[in-house]
Amino acid sequence: MAFFGLEDLSALSNVDLTIYRYVTQNSDKVAYMRVRDIAKITHVANSSVMRFVHKMGFSSFPEFKAFIQNQGNSTAEQPLFNFINQSNFPADIVNKVQMVADVLYQSDNIILVGMGSSAFLANYATRQLASLGYNSSVVTDPFYPLGQRLKNTSNNTLICYSVSGESEELIALINDFINNDDITIASITGNEASTIARMSRYSLTYKEQEYRIHRYYDLSSQIPALYITEALISVLNNRNAK
Repeated sequence: MAFFGLEDLSALSNVDLTIYRYVTQNSDKVAYMRVRDIAKITHVANSSVMRFVHKMGFSSFPEFKAFIQNQGNSTAEQPLFNFINQSNFPADIVNKVQMVADVLYQSDNIILVGMGSSAFLANYATRQLASLGYNSSVVTDPFYPLGQRLKNTSNNTLICYSVSGESEELIALINDFINNDDITIASITGNEASTIARMSRYSLTYKEQEYRIHRYYDLSSQIPALYITEALISVLNNRNAK
């Protein structure tokens, strides 16, 4: 099928053809370019690009780019908004969520730990648990003296959020409580074979490809971890309502 529904290219001017060929051969790049970027690389004026956009039947450049992103590029890796489904979780995830919810329900103190983007989820979970009346707190600094704070407490549950499950700082923090009978360790991680998952008494895992840019910036989706968090909150809310 012809791109933009064009069957006869003879109606296009030489300038239009230049733009057309670049767009159709580089749709993955064009979807994220500006008018002046296309104009510069095709050696035409900005106004020529806009005339081409209008000739293709689009009222604006954003509308043109939306078409490129959602329909023009047939090799897109995944449809927009198709973020998650049952395949993102192990078959026993419901039972595990119920078990962790039971532990939280009986806990006197709940500490949620996370770094980077996982820290936002830990904060969110802490607020939701507090709204339900649970004594919850968050730690986003792996060097926080948590051991001293919990020294004279009992019946605590620590939940660690980590995409990779291999954050050295979090591993060191958790390691201080491995043999502490007053603290139950649980984790929510994207790697069931990770160190943090294996250190946890309860490990709620999910499957999501880890994605980083510029080596350190983690763009991995947190939606599966959020789903698990929401499931825990839902179970606890139902318990409170009884």
